[in-house]
Amino acid sequence: MNKRVLFAGLFHETHTFLHQKTGMEQFHEAGIKIGQDVISGNLGNGSPADGFLSYAATQNWDIIPTIQMAASPSGAVTNEVLEFFNQHFFEGLERECQNIDGIFLVLHGAMVCESVDDVEGTIFREINRRLGAKGISIPVAAVIDLHANVSRDMTDFSTCIYSYRKNPHSDARDAAVQAARLFDGLMQNGDVTQHHLPTSYVIPPTGLGTSADPMQSVLAQARAIEQGDPDILCINVMGGYAYADIADCGFSMNICTRGDADVARGYLDELLLVLENNLSGAYPSEATLDAVLLQVDQKSRPLGPVLLIEPADNIGGGTPGDGTGILAPLLATGRKNIVAVINDPEAVAICHAAGLGANIDLKIGAKTDKFHGEPVRILASVKNISDGKFELENKQSHLASMMGIYINMGPCAVIENQHALILLTSRKIAPMDLGQLHSQGIRPEDADFVIVKAAVSHKDAYDPIAGASYYVDSTGLCTSNLTTLPYKKLRGKQISAQ
Repeated sequence: MNKRVLFAGLFHETHTFLHQKTGMEQFHEAGIKIGQDVISGNLGNGSPADGFLSYAATQNWDIIPTIQMAASPSGAVTNEVLEFFNQHFFEGLERECQNIDGIFLVLHGAMVCESVDDVEGTIFREINRRLGAKGISIPVAAVIDLHANVSRDMTDFSTCIYSYRKNPHSDARDAAVQAARLFDGLMQNGDVTQHHLPTSYVIPPTGLGTSADPMQSVLAQARAIEQGDPDILCINVMGGYAYADIADCGFSMNICTRGDADVARGYLDELLLVLENNLSGAYPSEATLDAVLLQVDQKSRPLGPVLLIEPADNIGGGTPGDGTGILAPLLATGRKNIVAVINDPEAVAICHAAGLGANIDLKIGAKTDKFHGEPVRILASVKNISDGKFELENKQSHLASMMGIYINMGPCAVIENQHALILLTSRKIAPMDLGQLHSQGIRPEDADFVIVKAAVSHKDAYDPIAGASYYVDSTGLCTSNLTTLPYKKLRGKQISAQ
């Protein structure tokens, strides 16, 4: 008889310092899928859900889809969203629980609601309570993001969680496939234990690239331990998500094993020592724009654009993508051949109304809050208008882990003057794939300067075309200087190198 698996997805990385809430409207933008639409809407789209469903198809599992919800990283999620998910998911669980062999979830792991700090842990706890009340023992597994803030409830009340191994997340779909393989084994023999080790370290996204320490060394040691002990199903090295003011925020590690618990905990202690011995790159500092431009001017013109990385307005980290902290002063220098992207639906609407080729005088950016600069006045012509839809050039892009391979930026406009070529979007989209610009007639390869609103997730797309790359300090709520953020719930955590 075919295995029967209950399936759902809930995906959001929550920036609790943003004032704007994330409600049903934002989840509808990304597409809420219910019932069979969960399957038809994911197969072939390159997402983690696609990875799981594709593997399930090879095993002839009967998938019972309930609901899938996702939204771009942003502020605290409203209670209405969680209630909507719970209604559909737990109705499915109650209806099917006596006739299923397991439950599999696609989660982020860093979702925070208005009244729930640990959304994923709460879901696992409730699943465990309902199954336990009925005397049902089946595996409950999930694939999660490397930036998850993992709680003990997440490991205590699930059978196995499996995280991405790479940042940028080029392996998100593959991680879901691997998680599904482990899940297959768990449906045959679920005799495993999970062990969780939180740490005192809260590390900004700029310190969590997997091609540099501390992540590189800790991940390498984790893989070596996995290979050396056949009892281990997986070891997850969780970088955490620094912009969530919750008790479970930060770097953690967990292990799923069929072996001795003390041995497993010893492995986690070993990995903690590796982390602490390689913390030098965890808390990077950024230079001012003036200092960066001075360095640029002292060198010969590179082959390829100079990337000005703006982590303080890191769209993939939740900020609005309309920050002007680099664009405004860069334009003021009189530099030319600049490429930038600003999320500004108001400006897009003006451009669409004016029409292709029109000369316009408008203010762009910094319209969401007071933390991301001031609007910039710009005189330009409308070079392109579009519906903002494009397909990823790199089907394993970090962006695929969040949205699949078909991306919708909403109505867009490209404006141009003697200094800059600027893409204006109606929906913020993280700069993780060159198709975003190419689809709008912009070649960043030919620019002198490209402003990139990211921390690490841009690297697969932009590093290959770059002549040079600089991290630039600017205003914004994804700052790498975590000491400037008003944390209230962290206890005994380290948020800087000191």
